[in-house]
Amino acid sequence: MHFPFAFCKAAISTAFLAVLLSSFPALAAANSDHEKYSFAGLPNWLESEIQKAGSYGVLPFVNYCGIFQGNPIGGQTQAVAYSQEMLFGVTLDMEKLVGWRGASFRISGSENTGTNLSQSIPNTFNVSQSYVTPTVLLYQLYYAQKLLDDKVEFRLGRMTSSDWFASMPAFGMQVQGGIDGNPTSLFLNSKFTSSPNATWGAAAKVRPTEETIAKAGVFQATSQTGVVANHGLNFSFRGQDGVLAFGEFDWEPAFGKRAAEVSGKGAGKNVVAASPGLPGIYKVGGYFSNYAYEGFMGGYQQYTYGMYWMAQQMVWRSEKNPDINFSVWGGATYSPQYQVAQMPVMGFGGTIFQGLLPGRTQDQFLCTWMTGGFSSSYADAQELAGQPRPTAETALDFSYVINLTPNVFVQPDIQYIIQPNGVGTTQNALVLGVQVGCNF
Repeated sequence: MHFPFAFCKAAISTAFLAVLLSSFPALAAANSDHEKYSFAGLPNWLESEIQKAGSYGVLPFVNYCGIFQGNPIGGQTQAVAYSQEMLFGVTLDMEKLVGWRGASFRISGSENTGTNLSQSIPNTFNVSQSYVTPTVLLYQLYYAQKLLDDKVEFRLGRMTSSDWFASMPAFGMQVQGGIDGNPTSLFLNSKFTSSPNATWGAAAKVRPTEETIAKAGVFQATSQTGVVANHGLNFSFRGQDGVLAFGEFDWEPAFGKRAAEVSGKGAGKNVVAASPGLPGIYKVGGYFSNYAYEGFMGGYQQYTYGMYWMAQQMVWRSEKNPDINFSVWGGATYSPQYQVAQMPVMGFGGTIFQGLLPGRTQDQFLCTWMTGGFSSSYADAQELAGQPRPTAETALDFSYVINLTPNVFVQPDIQYIIQPNGVGTTQNALVLGVQVGCNF
């Protein structure tokens, strides 16, 4: 009965990908010549109208990401899978539209489909970051306001806690869902949310200095998040709902940054070129929730909390070409309520080498590692249910981001899942795949 609808969604997704792939040669050529390009042969008049709308304050966007994967070795079964997430929407710049300085509204939706390879393996760190709630949803619906020369910003409406909290630039580049966007442990241990599942929330951030940011936010904690039948349209507050409050402090230094310097005159003139330095991001944050979480061994625990630490630092940059650089990143999360926290401890880290290959200064080679330990209470419950006792799962991810243009990329990927679901009875799994994406 559902076959025609599923077939139509698959056909649309395949057609979109075919158009995307067919446009790669022209896009790459335009990028190599540093010329203005149109995505997938958009007519000039349509591109002109989109740019005109932007000048008026109407800013449409589309983000697509599709992943093809298979596990030829390991896991309980070998399978192939395709998953996609497509976000689309519009930001309304109220300053351009009606003169409301610093204000904007955003409304967005998503169309997601595919199958989850991690269900076939099976394992906990989802091997595809594109496998999310598989349906069409209303996503964001919020008002944002910037004040004091953009040093203060707050948002109010339907949004996710991942927008501002517990995220690093390196996370958004991953194929592995265990760390893409945010650490998986936060989703397992709390009502943390990310695209395409939004809840009611309010958040603010303040930049007291050029290098520091303080953030705080409170979000609805509900079991209705991610329910397919709701399609993101359940705006209700229920008696059993709670709140999830976040706080975070960020430090963003740029070690060795310097402005251009000129000394002397005439033949003795000496010029020292400007340097962007080595940028870094260091974060510490935590959360508290009054939502009543059901314990693995029965009962409920209402008041829970957790914390996280994460950092990303560029450690080397070519003097001849600053686009060629090497960065390291890492962090950890901790949630001490073992009765309700499935993964109380998670550690992660990796490296990013941009410009590894000659002539490809925008491409990036990524090496990623993550390990999550399962709680003793969760392990006890699994044993009582007749399942093997889980301890810890580890995932290794190696990928190469080929940036065909600033908006389009292809990313071959290799993953190795060690002790899937934390048990030794399932063979370690090798996962091969490719991610294709575009952002406009």
